[in-house]
Amino acid sequence: MKIKFLVLVITLFTSSSLFSQEVVIIKETGFGDIDIRIKESGFGDIDVRFKESGFGDFSVGFTNSKSKADFALKHSGFGDRSVRIKERGFGDIDIRITESGFSDIDIRIKESGMVDYLIYSENEYVTKSEIIAALINVIKKYAEYED
Repeated sequence: MKIKFLVLVITLFTSSSLFSQEVVIIKETGFGDIDIRIKESGFGDIDVRFKESGFGDFSVGFTNSKSKADFALKHSGFGDRSVRIKERGFGDIDIRITESGFSDIDIRIKESGMVDYLIYSENEYVTKSEIIAALINVIKKYAEYED
């Protein structure tokens, strides 16, 4: 009996780590675990460019199935972490979205096929700022950015 229970517990922990999902609460007011200031000009800590073709540092796709997503976006309730998106003032990190030229990170948006990260949102449209908020830890890792 004890062995069966131990095997069950080990199986549950192993399978949950294989299929983990991060729930990210997107905030526009109040406090978040991290405040991200999104800019389109000037200087940023990390410059990000979104691409629809060619190569990128990693690829992102969208899914209608919450269970298949690597990141689930919510605008209220509880989650693993909360991210406040700002356009003015001070933030913990400044991200500049660039359309051309040099960038620290290129994110390829794919409509179909295999992707590195799947994002789920209850909203029909996901903004570039929300994609950055969901992937901020991935972006910092690829850019070798240290807090």
